[in-house]
Amino acid sequence: MNRQQLAAALAAGSITQAQHDTALATLTRVQFAAAAAQTTPAWNLESAGGVASLHLYGPIGSYWDGIRAADVVREVRDLDVATLNVYINSPGGDVYEGIAIRNVLRETSAHVVVQIDSLAASAASFIACAGDEIVISDHAEIMIHDAWNIAIGNADDIRTVADDLDRLSDNIAAMYAERAGGDPAAWRAVMKAETWYSAEEAVAAGLADRLASAPTEADAPAAHFDLSMYAHAGRAAAPAPVPVAALAAPRKEPRMNREQLAAALAAGQITQEQHDAALAALNIVSAEPAPAAALAPAAGAPGVAVPVEYATGPQGAQPAPVARITERPQSLMNVARDAAALIHAGASTAEWVAGVNNALAPVLESADVGGGFTAPDRIGEVWTARPEGRPVIDSLGGTKPLTATRIEGWKWKQPTPAPQPYEGELAEIPTGTWETVPVSEVPGRWAFGNKIDRIHRDLGSADLIASLFNLLGQGYDAKSDEAVSVDLLAAATALTGGAASLVEAFVKSFLQLKRIGATPSKMWMAEDLFVEWAQLKIADLPAWIANSSGFVKLDGNTSLAGVFDADVDFKLPAGTFETYDRRAVTVYESPQIKLEAQDIAHGAIDIGFFAYGGTLVNDARAVLKTTVTPTP
Repeated sequence: MNRQQLAAALAAGSITQAQHDTALATLTRVQFAAAAAQTTPAWNLESAGGVASLHLYGPIGSYWDGIRAADVVREVRDLDVATLNVYINSPGGDVYEGIAIRNVLRETSAHVVVQIDSLAASAASFIACAGDEIVISDHAEIMIHDAWNIAIGNADDIRTVADDLDRLSDNIAAMYAERAGGDPAAWRAVMKAETWYSAEEAVAAGLADRLASAPTEADAPAAHFDLSMYAHAGRAAAPAPVPVAALAAPRKEPRMNREQLAAALAAGQITQEQHDAALAALNIVSAEPAPAAALAPAAGAPGVAVPVEYATGPQGAQPAPVARITERPQSLMNVARDAAALIHAGASTAEWVAGVNNALAPVLESADVGGGFTAPDRIGEVWTARPEGRPVIDSLGGTKPLTATRIEGWKWKQPTPAPQPYEGELAEIPTGTWETVPVSEVPGRWAFGNKIDRIHRDLGSADLIASLFNLLGQGYDAKSDEAVSVDLLAAATALTGGAASLVEAFVKSFLQLKRIGATPSKMWMAEDLFVEWAQLKIADLPAWIANSSGFVKLDGNTSLAGVFDADVDFKLPAGTFETYDRRAVTVYESPQIKLEAQDIAHGAIDIGFFAYGGTLVNDARAVLKTTVTPTP
């Protein structure tokens, strides 16, 4: 159906107003796509002497094979200039890519001067509003209108899309109001009428600051673009714009009431069409605003490790669904809905713009191979040098499953009764009083995580995410192993009499463990003691050690033929020596949980590992420690 047939169907009652508006938007968007296909987009960015020039000539958005926001945003963010001149000649295009370009122009530290060379229509019009100065050339034009979209589905689906389009249009109206003054609802009424502005009218409306001081070579916009998709093919074919001051109050002027509108109509100051549009805007402004959406709480700055955030338990182990780019337009409309809610709630411009910026990552084209976010040289394996494995936990035989909120067990009460001989001749079998006592431990929380930008989850390859988890897994191993090491040192029994040398610590700890029926499975020493140990000669060692080793390999795990294993622990205080029988300690650990917790406020994802674990010391006598103190 064409525009005339749609209007006839609406008049005949064959379709509702909502169906008419949605069908008209669909028809218009298809026509725009066909027209955009006939226009070769052109944009370039040049910089010299502290001044940069950005030309945006053509349709906006990769959907139209036009100017890609991903390309423009990347180049503008890399600029280091005092002034950025932006030249616009565009029929508009994708709203969200337009918002991305607008926002990067607002964020740059440069002074932005926008010059509308010929046409700034639709999305290009609010890109122009990002300028610190807006200059419009003679014969150039601006067009603003309600947002469009293509929708397929049942009546409920169409109604949902229509509601989303209303919210998105309200968002855009707020951009015009911020730049030119007036009330967003009044600008929305002007948008519904598809309003065209000549250069002089744009300055009068506040959409431009001044006319260009010298004429340009640009002709009428209709000579450059096919504008048949719009209700009016340029300013010459459109009615005069409705003054926003007649619709709703600018920031410092009172709003006209219904009686004043009627008087202005009777006096011929405004047309009937302007009167009706102003009255509709007044009704909108008088209505109660929708309740504001709750803001997500901040969780930290991007790039900061967040193990502290996990210290109170898993957060987001089952993350909420993430909006993907394949969900357009619904996920995109959610962005507009959230921004509109913030605007209605009176949020600052910086606040709702930040919300849009943080949500833009999922709506950029993932197939961009032209140097965009997913270019092959931006995706790769992540590696960093750090200790791997869990040497302390491994020396204790690994971990056992933790399936309860407490670690509990039993041990013999010491001292145990001495065995008695059997006297024979049917005498009573000798017995002793063997007592057991419970042991209990509250498991701790072992975790390691980090905050990453949303783009790595939304646009990163599976290999990239896997490598990030691999990196964080190494950090988790180190954290959990350190926790067990701290538990061991805290529970250890002091070596009787201490030790004046490293060899004496070996011998005395070996004997003290043997005396109670234990065997030294592992010996740990601080870095200074390991240096001393590595420099010992065979002649300096007692025979029982020399005969067992024969030689010592400095591989960080020196095995002495079953007598003991010696290793260095860099976290031990200087001079510290520790040894234990692995049977004296049991380590418990719950299954590891891979975390992905969304941090919407910062456009980030918290990823990492989390588990509960604990160290149950069955017999503290079989865990020894001492500080080697040489005799003066």
